[in-house]
Amino acid sequence: MSFKFRYLYVGMFSVCFFSASAIVSAAEWKSEPTVLLKSQYNDNVRMRADELKEGSTGFTLEPRIKFAGEEQRLWDVAIDTRARITRYQDIGDGDSENLFFNFDGGRQTELTDWRLNANYSRNTNFDTDFETVNPDSSLGDRTERATTTIAPSVRWNTSETSQVSFSLNTTQVTYGEVSRFNYRDYDNDSLSFIAYWMLAENHQLGFTSSYSKYDSPSANFSYEQSVLQLDYTHNITPTSDVKISLGGRSLDSLSTSIFGDFRNKDTGVVTNVTYSSQSELVSHRFTGGRTVSPSSFGGASEILDATYQFSIKNTERLTTKLILNASDSSTVNGTASSRRNDRFSYRVEPSVSYRLTKNWNLQFLYRHINQDYTNNINVGERASNAIYINLFLHWPKLVTTY
Repeated sequence: MSFKFRYLYVGMFSVCFFSASAIVSAAEWKSEPTVLLKSQYNDNVRMRADELKEGSTGFTLEPRIKFAGEEQRLWDVAIDTRARITRYQDIGDGDSENLFFNFDGGRQTELTDWRLNANYSRNTNFDTDFETVNPDSSLGDRTERATTTIAPSVRWNTSETSQVSFSLNTTQVTYGEVSRFNYRDYDNDSLSFIAYWMLAENHQLGFTSSYSKYDSPSANFSYEQSVLQLDYTHNITPTSDVKISLGGRSLDSLSTSIFGDFRNKDTGVVTNVTYSSQSELVSHRFTGGRTVSPSSFGGASEILDATYQFSIKNTERLTTKLILNASDSSTVNGTASSRRNDRFSYRVEPSVSYRLTKNWNLQFLYRHINQDYTNNINVGERASNAIYINLFLHWPKLVTTY
């Protein structure tokens, strides 16, 4: 399947979406501005070998503003814009200037929910929040990356106990100012169809079918992937549930060189497990999975990932959190540079937050990251330890209705 006209499809969907959303009456609008100030010390800012480690104190300014509007049961829209500026005292080219933008909007009818999500991010040095799996983060290279994603979707309530949805996702990743690693621009597009049925009050069964295409012309590599999986959700209690997905994948790749075209086919298992539990004082969340994701080095990487998050509200003002994460990335198909960046990593991140006033929060956080490059003896194992003191300012929400 070709995605040659994917932007046309997205544009047509967007026109339909905004045309439908324009017919509104009374609506509520909110603006939520926040500012985050970080001070940190990192003993290995660029994640290098022990003999080349560079430690430094650093400071981060992160302004953020979110606009949201909704008319209950008819439409909703949200625009979230965030910037992050980091400066290290002792490492000049470790500085970063990042920009994040997210748009999310939906138009609801009695049976359908039309949505459009768009994301843009520009970051340097892969300065991420480590909120999600990112196999290319913390490489310590001076690299600028721009990521653009557009994802329209529609969901139908076919009955009181069943639902189907269809979504399109198109992502473009480009790099600039690459100094050491062999990063590659790429496009990744996917289509997915999801259906589920409520078997009983607390049991839900469904399936997911998806198709994706990855293309990296500069790496002379592309692949197509098809996935079919069975999904099961069990609502254990009103505040806890578990979801299990299990299925198979088929990956067809094409490598082009002066010696000709080389095709390869690979099959495997995909799986995801999620458990969450939340009470008034304590929350637990575990996610684990095995998936194939695009690689920035010109390939397809199979990622095994597990994350556990724990939070306890010790007092009215004091909250303790813990994040444990382990991830293993290995190249399924791709270029030699892709295989050299296979790695196993883990992260330990405890933190304590204290609410000073209604609008001010103070946080102390420790983060340990360890990465072991399994197929690159010249890189090997690397680790960093960082201590953060974070100060959050949340302005009161500004709300207006018309």
